[in-house]
Order: sequence, then C-alpha cells, then structure tokens
Amino acid sequence: MKNNIVKFPKAKQSLPAFDLTTDKIKATMPKPSAIKGVFAWFWLVVRLPVFLVMYWLRLPVIFLCNLISVPMLLVWLFAWYAFPEKPQMVWSFATVSFVAFVIAWSYDFVLMAISPQDMINTL
Repeated sequence: MKNNIVKFPKAKQSLPAFDLTTDKIKATMPKPSAIKGVFAWFWLVVRLPVFLVMYWLRLPVIFLCNLISVPMLLVWLFAWYAFPEKPQMVWSFATVSFVAFVIAWSYDFVLMAISPQDMINTL
C-alpha cells in the first residue's frame, strides 16, 4: 500500500516583504489642507439651503413660541398669586414659558450663526 502514496516536496514559500515606512504612508494620505478645503466647500453648499429653509420657517416657529411663552408667563403670574398651595402647577407654567422663550431665542441664534451675511441687526 505504501507504493501508491506519492510524496510531494514541501516548497518553501516566502511571503513578500512589505516595505512600509511612515514616509510612504504619509505620502499617500491626503494633505490636511485638502481635507479642510473639502469640508469648507461642503459647508458652503449645505449652509445656504439650511439657512433658507430655517429662515422661511422662522415666522411660524417664533409665532408658536411666543403664542406659548407669553400666555404661560401671564398664567404663571396668576397661578403664583391664586394657587400658592400648588407649587408644581405654578412652576410647570413657568417652565413651559421659559422653555418656549429659550427655543425662540436659540432658533434666532442658530439663524444668525449660519447666515451667509451679517444678520445681527435684521432679526
């Protein structure tokens, strides 16, 4: 039975040597100025449409925030006088009023931050 077995010689295969040095790796990577340029271009392309949509929606957003904030402020003052024994109700009115005010203020702040022109005096 041993006559039927064919033995193949074991070939010594060496792995190709990788000549990777940090200089070669750094040479293939894009330069930081190119990456900054791509992000700057992307920001300019995205910024104007986002600004225009947010500016278009500014009137309803600010209207709704003011519609909530001002009456809740008046209700808070009334509840503070009329229901001093219910502090959770009183301070919930104050919290809702303040949160609506902060949302309106933050919306305008973001609009001024992303505006393509100086808009501080126009909002």
